[in-house]
Amino acid sequence: MKLRILILLLIVPLLYVNAQNKVNDYLNISGPIKLNQKEYNLVWSSHPNENYYKQEYLSSNENINKYGSMILIDFIKGDFNLKDIVDQKVGELQEMKKNNPVVNYQIFENNGEYILDFLISENSKDGKEILIAERNIYRYKLVNRGKNKGILLFAMSERGYPENMDSFFNNLKANTSKLIEIVGNYKLPEIEIK
Repeated sequence: MKLRILILLLIVPLLYVNAQNKVNDYLNISGPIKLNQKEYNLVWSSHPNENYYKQEYLSSNENINKYGSMILIDFIKGDFNLKDIVDQKVGELQEMKKNNPVVNYQIFENNGEYILDFLISENSKDGKEILIAERNIYRYKLVNRGKNKGILLFAMSERGYPENMDSFFNNLKANTSKLIEIVGNYKLPEIEIK
């Protein structure tokens, strides 16, 4: 009897871990996502409230805690003004820039969509070293398909760490517009909330 109880107690944590690791494709996007000569697979998703869905994609050799590049797809159900949403994000960046000179951004508009290209960083406490540099290209689009009305955010995030910071910034300088074009020209997936 003791052995059975012990086995049951050992199984419960395993089931809990598996439940925590289960990833739901809330937006019904067939993968993998192919972008910039890489394949990205769904590795994490969240549905924190009834109107918000978030999914993250990595290539098979990446780690979610220390990635080189990641694809993010968010969807917020509702009736929104796209420019207001972009302006809100720009306001956040302007606030961050007051305390962090690395923060920088530019906005592009094309056919009713917006692209926000921005750079943020996490710095050491003394501010002398960049611990993580992150470039994000956010592409915002209004979706108006029946119950799937809202804002779709398709984004690419790239990170540099102390061991590759120089190459990260050199690549950023050399390919600033290339990645914007890649994200801007990508055929956005049709989302269907399950």
